[in-house]
Amino acid sequence: MKIPWHKRIYALYKGEQFITEGTIREISRETGKTIDFLRYMTYPIYQKRSENSKNRLKMILLDD
Repeated sequence: MKIPWHKRIYALYKGEQFITEGTIREISRETGKTIDFLRYMTYPIYQKRSENSKNRLKMILLDD
């Protein structure tokens, strides 16, 4: 059974530095980033664009 997007647990990193973890809604409240932007960060195209960057925000899925 697949977990709905709003219940998945993510970790937010800036480069190698850990920022926070939680659901997308919790991360949005803590960081001030929009839910739409945080969801976009989970898409493969964002991950492909940011793979060589050492200072970009990254969302890592912790649930599986």
